Amino acid sequence: MRSLLLPQGLRAAALLGAALLLGACSTEQGPDPWRPTNEKIFRFNEGFDKSLLEPVAKGYDGIMPSFFQAMIGTFFENLTVPRTFVNDLLQGKPLAAAQDVGRLTVNVLAGLVGFVDVASEIGIPKNDEDFGQTVGRWGVGPGPYLVVPFAGPYNVRDALATPLDIATNPSTFVNATGATVVRIVNTRAQYLEEIEQARKDSIDFYVFQRDAFLTSREREILDGKTPEIDDDLYELDDEDLYDLEEVEESPTQQPAEAQPSEEAPADGDSPDETP
Repeated sequence: MRSLLLPQGLRAAALLGAALLLGACSTEQGPDPWRPTNEKIFRFNEGFDKSLLEPVAKGYDGIMPSFFQAMIGTFFENLTVPRTFVNDLLQGKPLAAAQDVGRLTVNVLAGLVGFVDVASEIGIPKNDEDFGQTVGRWGVGPGPYLVVPFAGPYNVRDALATPLDIATNPSTFVNATGATVVRIVNTRAQYLEEIEQARKDSIDFYVFQRDAFLTSREREILDGKTPEIDDDLYELDDEDLYDLEEVEESPTQQPAEAQPSEEAPADGDSPDETP
């Protein structure tokens, strides 16, 4: 789960600054060339979460019923529909864009101004698109993986596209800071058990979070389809493989060679005599 702890304007500035600064000093290749710096920021974010955000979320979870948390989550999901609508159009998905309009209209009019997800109950699909996905569909690569203070995992493409996501969110034009705080605490409370379990089960939580993020973003760009895997990644040289047939055929221990036995001559036969 991406933790978005900064108010939206500051988050956009932090993301842009991190992407430009790290991009200027990176010469390595691969999805995570800035791992030493990323891990330091990751540890900072983990410390902040464990010392402040998680305790607050636990207190919030203790007094706020789960159905109220779901309603608040639904309200903030509906605020992302304008962003999804714009990106569906940019990706050439008119049917999905029409679903976005219908979904928002139904939830606002019949779902207590967006607090109840009536649209899902009547079968209107829930789409989720952003500008990072759009430029990814247009062929722009993700760039290096990066971790931003208070904002969590990103890649350079998504970081540079985030200001457009913020500009298409209606909460930006009202009390953005207050709305961000409520959304973060509510979302963290909903994922208390999942995050705790992931920390326990993962050998390296940094690697777990990074790989989960990269895989999730790739699937979102492909609209839920599994990314194609290059078969060459799984090809090994012959010298690195065991010859299983030889292993199966050769015994673990070689039996001792049988010694020729001297049979006693039959009756009436005499052994050959040396002249």
